[in-house]
Amino acid sequence: MPHKTLHLEQTLTTLGGRVTCQRCQAKSKRTKLQCSAPALKGKRVCKTHGGRSTGPKTEAGRQRCAAAKIVHGNETAAKRHERSEASARLAVLEMVGHTFDFMQGPKTRGRKPKRMDEAYPELQLCFQNLVLKNRIS
Repeated sequence: MPHKTLHLEQTLTTLGGRVTCQRCQAKSKRTKLQCSAPALKGKRVCKTHGGRSTGPKTEAGRQRCAAAKIVHGNETAAKRHERSEASARLAVLEMVGHTFDFMQGPKTRGRKPKRMDEAYPELQLCFQNLVLKNRIS
């Protein structure tokens, strides 16, 4: 399927060509056409597509918005946390395996997971003690 670049018109001419204003940047999911209404003053979208929205004003409203944004399809905060912990456990096991030559081959590239200190704390403590003993002797 070829990739199509979206070209949205920026301005809209109304009142028989006498007034030029910003055009709403919203696009229809069904028809893939740009909205033909003018955008509200200082906004990118018309009143139908959320131009009148001012966003949450209270702290409770901001927290509700933040909580609502962590779910996207099958992606939830709990699943993200679970995946992060699994990645950290794998990184700890890989670190131990490569240090003591249990594993061969390249190490996983990229940054280390944030939760490495939470994954297998007793294994990491034993690992640090063994590494210290090896350095001393």
